[in-house]
Amino acid sequence: MTRPLCWILIIAIVLVVPLSALPQTPKTQSTSSTAASQDPRLQDFENFVRREMERDKIPGLTIGFLKDNQTWVKAFGYADVENKTPATENSAYRIASTTKTMTAMAVVQLAERGKISLDGEIQTYLPDYPKQKWPVTVRQLLTHLGSIQASSGLGPDQVSMKDLVARISSTPGTIEPGTRFIYATADYNLLAAAVENVTGGSFDKYLRENLWLPAGMNDTRIDDVRGLVPNRVRGYDIADGELKNAPFINVSSRIGGGGATSTVPDLLRWGQAIIDRKLISAKSYEEMLKPVATSGGRWSGIFNGEHYYTLGWMISPFNGNFVIDHGGSQKGTAASFFVFPARRMAFAVLANLELADLDKYFRRLFETITGESATVRVATRDSLSAPIARAIDSTYNYGALDYWQDQRPMTTDPQELAQAFDYFNTNTNLGTLRSTGSDAAKKILDGRHPVGGNAFIKIGSFMAAKLVEKNGDESFAKYYRGGSIPFFVDYVRLYKANNQISKQFRFTAAFETMIETWSRDWTRRWNDYTRSVELTPHSDLTTIGARLRKEFAGAEVYPDFSEALQRIQQGELALTSSKLGVDLYPYSDELLFNLGFFLIMAEQSAEGRAAIKRLVGDYERPLVYFKRAFEANPSGVIAPQTFLDIGRRWVRRPELHNAALEFVSNGISLHPKNAALHELLGDVLIRKGQTDQAATNFRAAYQLDPKLGKGATLEEYVAARMKIN
Repeated sequence: MTRPLCWILIIAIVLVVPLSALPQTPKTQSTSSTAASQDPRLQDFENFVRREMERDKIPGLTIGFLKDNQTWVKAFGYADVENKTPATENSAYRIASTTKTMTAMAVVQLAERGKISLDGEIQTYLPDYPKQKWPVTVRQLLTHLGSIQASSGLGPDQVSMKDLVARISSTPGTIEPGTRFIYATADYNLLAAAVENVTGGSFDKYLRENLWLPAGMNDTRIDDVRGLVPNRVRGYDIADGELKNAPFINVSSRIGGGGATSTVPDLLRWGQAIIDRKLISAKSYEEMLKPVATSGGRWSGIFNGEHYYTLGWMISPFNGNFVIDHGGSQKGTAASFFVFPARRMAFAVLANLELADLDKYFRRLFETITGESATVRVATRDSLSAPIARAIDSTYNYGALDYWQDQRPMTTDPQELAQAFDYFNTNTNLGTLRSTGSDAAKKILDGRHPVGGNAFIKIGSFMAAKLVEKNGDESFAKYYRGGSIPFFVDYVRLYKANNQISKQFRFTAAFETMIETWSRDWTRRWNDYTRSVELTPHSDLTTIGARLRKEFAGAEVYPDFSEALQRIQQGELALTSSKLGVDLYPYSDELLFNLGFFLIMAEQSAEGRAAIKRLVGDYERPLVYFKRAFEANPSGVIAPQTFLDIGRRWVRRPELHNAALEFVSNGISLHPKNAALHELLGDVLIRKGQTDQAATNFRAAYQLDPKLGKGATLEEYVAARMKIN
């Protein structure tokens, strides 16, 4: 269920850097820590890593897993490219935001010991942080609901904890805590300072004595740029298409939110401690990993709560699994860390390249050792039934996650369950969808949130409990491999054979017929080819596209690879992947947006226009695709903020002013009452010398939202904007 960061697109149409320009990885790598290294599946995986590292320009990488108390760790590439020093299984990398899991554990541990109240105001434990307009609690900081919008800064200087708190204090909060998820490292820096105040010692000392050493983590520490750190790697980034040494930074300004250094074996020990509930009580673990809701009644977290953010952890459905994770990236480093508590598995990947895409290495390793698919999603041919597929997917994924987290259904109350099934049956009815359209589709989006009564989670966890009760824990592997449709089919067949399951906890006859029909399509289309196909920037998308079009022809449902296609945003391939994606998934708002976006980008040059003609053929204006994306999901990528984020970057680049003009104008076509977009269009028009039109847009912006003037009159505001630009 991971969703791409499609609203931070900043990529121009560029040629891919030749692989020959990259440093070659050493042929001999450090050996694994167990006899598993002889497994041919892992040997194939190692070949995959070497190939992809070269393509991804990653200098050094260490990866490993823990499964049933056994570990395997392998290192690839260089810890230091200039000196040809190989990475090893004990190479020490900065772990960036993975540090947050440790800071949160320290705070929860202190709460368990009576030193901190999670619902107490942060100022109780950190008097140096001034009172805000609204109270801010420790729990709100842990879950990024504290509305801290200040930056802690990041640079070469050593920053004291006192200075760090002062930096954050200089920007008062302007949003009421609890209303909006705002991911901020500053939250965790305040928590680290609170730990020091409460314990009377350094943050590093507390973590070392109370977390790391008890977990057997001897190679984890708060980063010290002057200290001698065994096996420390050198960090790199990509500049102008070439590998460069990363600029020097001191992460003391990230101490609680991204200031630690660790190794893959130590992170796996951290995973083991989490699985064994070694550091805090079972009750505290449960509290730490429970999702939280905003005051608006929606689960809080990344991508509008698709990934819950709990007390220091992200939790998301991973094809029916309960998995907790936290990764991060900084100058010269990237980290990815996943724990499957119910299955006693953990995975860690560390690399010395900023923004390296490590998830694909984790996913491939997961698939290698489990034989399961990391992602199984369902797409529909018919737009009317697309919300039903979303409901099925949401019910399976979030319901199974909840079941495996607690080992019981969310509720067994007959009235609550009956209401949940009624909610599902009403809003997945084709007649309802046909007559109410967006209202029913919205209720399907709400179905797993408190505002929707958690209906889908209640149903999915109940279904999981009944299937496990009938067939045992191990039987669930079928759904890890096959996804939501087999899950629903088996539950329908179960209650048809078991009169003890109340009729209130069943689906409609029309739904039962539909799911059986979908199952026949799914069985044929989710086959050996589609399970193993790789959609990456290095794939032959033309050949794969032809095969997928053939595989999916005539099917009502088929595998959804839109996420993989959306991630392909390099060079001309961005056009190919977007066009293929829209052909296969004509109701994907992300892919429709991407196609419009990359068409605008490509049209800025003769080379790009030639690429469009060669790769896309006939096409509509970008606004057409944006409108279709808006119709598919008005609250998704096509939201005003996407146009604002990208447009504000482009307005600073003269070579992109024409692109910015079309892009922002399209945003206004979709969101005509958004004042900020009119203001931004005015900024673009001034830079193009169209002052009259700019003034018209500034006036429109002010009339829509006079607050933009910050107390100025209309004419004062317009004059100021004209002068600023």
